[in-house]
Amino acid sequence: MNRGPGLWKELGGLALAVWILGNIAYGFIRDQRRMVHAETALIVDVKTTTNTQTDLCGPPTKDGRPVVISMLYGDDKRAWVEQAANRFAKLCPTIQVKLSAMGDIESADAILGGKATPTLWAPADDLVLRYLDNRWKTVHPQRKPLFDIEEQISLVQSPLVLLIWDDRRQVVEAVMAKVSHEHGQWAELMCAAVPTQQDLSGMPIEDMVPGSWIDWYKPLLPAPKKLPPPAPRAATTPDVTNPPSASPFPTVDQMESWGRVKFGHTSPTRAASGFETLYLMAYDYVLPPKVRLGDTNISKHGTGSKLPKAIRPVSNEVTPEDFLRALREQRSAFRSWLRRCEGGLDAPPDSTELLTDSFFNVGSSRYDAVATYEHLAFDTLARIDEFASVLSDVRVLYPQPTFMNQHPVVFLDFGQEITDAQRLVAGKWIAFLRSDEMQKKAIEHGFRPADAALSIRGYDSVQNPFLRFRRYGVTFEAPILEPPRLDGEVVHDLLRTWEDATGRN
Repeated sequence: MNRGPGLWKELGGLALAVWILGNIAYGFIRDQRRMVHAETALIVDVKTTTNTQTDLCGPPTKDGRPVVISMLYGDDKRAWVEQAANRFAKLCPTIQVKLSAMGDIESADAILGGKATPTLWAPADDLVLRYLDNRWKTVHPQRKPLFDIEEQISLVQSPLVLLIWDDRRQVVEAVMAKVSHEHGQWAELMCAAVPTQQDLSGMPIEDMVPGSWIDWYKPLLPAPKKLPPPAPRAATTPDVTNPPSASPFPTVDQMESWGRVKFGHTSPTRAASGFETLYLMAYDYVLPPKVRLGDTNISKHGTGSKLPKAIRPVSNEVTPEDFLRALREQRSAFRSWLRRCEGGLDAPPDSTELLTDSFFNVGSSRYDAVATYEHLAFDTLARIDEFASVLSDVRVLYPQPTFMNQHPVVFLDFGQEITDAQRLVAGKWIAFLRSDEMQKKAIEHGFRPADAALSIRGYDSVQNPFLRFRRYGVTFEAPILEPPRLDGEVVHDLLRTWEDATGRN
């Protein structure tokens, strides 16, 4: 039967539907191929590779596939590293850099346990390098060293600082300036009003925390005086019971409302900032300033000797052996003091970035101050600056001594077949991170450049946080005085001491 134009219309509609379905199927297959292709190495057109690219990225491989390397790095510099990797991928399609971020001590333990085998490793500080180097040689005595610590290359720099609410800062400066202290400021601040020696038997664990602000400030309060009865006042005399204070210094009532002193740090067994804080506390406890300051090397006297009156700092003469000797002599007392200070605290956070964010998000009800990196403090300062009219003021403090983290990177040799091409491109990636372009970007992210020739003050950009936030106490030209660098065995020993004292790992 001839159905005429209606049949052709039906057949045309059917053809159109088949055409549409075919295109959808083709698109799906094409996308799937692209996905599979993206998971494998891309083919690079060697003919389009320029001499400039070759200088920056190295020569392309013969088969046109990119050389793959991996880098495990401290999560505190994630924003800068990821920005650099995105830029590097566009400039160097001949190289594929696989990135993983993790806490520093945590990443060292992952490498030690075989859970991570990166080409490059970049923790926050060489103390972590020393820790892994020691642990590797202890756990794998028959294997060759994993890396040469002398070949570490600094990517950027960032000191350990204290980020503190300004009203607390005023009280801290008054107490530290006017009250006699047995230990240095790291020990006094992190464990405020905690006695040096105390019998812990029978003490509830919840009481093993730092003291209160009012107890800490109590030595500065005037002694109560016995006053005569007040004279009768005329009826016309105004009743002024709380005259306004002429000083912005916090009142006693305010200090009482703050509760206990809450200076936070990260877990020493997870993050480098936590271990650095622990070391600085131990350093100030076993070698307080009255011992390590003087015109004579403490090695000649011992920690129990009466030293001459301090006339100039000689901290650079304090050796790791001095610290280790003092720690061994006072280990039991230090462990008890540390337990009295931190045994009842909540478990510290694993991440320095998380700790710094909590300082702002939760406020002074959770933290009066935190030990963090200078570059992470800038994020908080930017948020405070944005809402300055309604938020409390904060300050950045640079206690002495402290650490200038060098953020080193090392090449790891697991004994596997590492090609010359991988070694070459790993060096190209490191060189790119240290280039002027990425070092200036590092300044914008709050890092100090690894190359001292690149001036922070000379980087005239509205994105330069060192210049934007000077009113919050930021300074980048004052020298940083560091404690002696420990070897990996002592680092491991201090971590075990903290675990024993707090019951955590």
